[in-house]
Amino acid sequence: MQQAAAEGAAAGHWQESEHNRGREVQRVLDFFPASAQARAEWPGLVWFVRLVRQGRRQGQAYERSSYYICSCEKADAAMLAEAIRGHWGIENRVHWEKDVTLKEDSNGISKGQAPENLSLLKSMALNIARRSGFLSMKDATMAFANKITLMTKYIRT
Repeated sequence: MQQAAAEGAAAGHWQESEHNRGREVQRVLDFFPASAQARAEWPGLVWFVRLVRQGRRQGQAYERSSYYICSCEKADAAMLAEAIRGHWGIENRVHWEKDVTLKEDSNGISKGQAPENLSLLKSMALNIARRSGFLSMKDATMAFANKITLMTKYIRT
């Protein structure tokens, strides 16, 4: 991917700047046609996507490059940027719920498969809560506290 971005001409380009909550960021997205070799290895692959984020957060400069693959024939740069932002919005929201509400990062469980198993159970709880109409895990926790019978009703549906 990085080689395609370094050697080829971009098929599309998009950029934006944002100043928000004490930070400034510029995002630049370019996408490149996948090589014949890459298409042979990944059926359906059409594009390599590079997103470069640079800016300042709490006075500190940073730059990060991320690479993605895309199988959409009719992709354009703005659509790809929106899809990537949407994906990270979901990832960040799930991480925040698991870390802040369910205290995942400070639970102290670290042996064997236990951390992964507990994380999976917390993800399942989040999914059940959302499918049951709760807007936050805190609301779901309050509703289900000491109500095992009610909880099992939601798990069965």
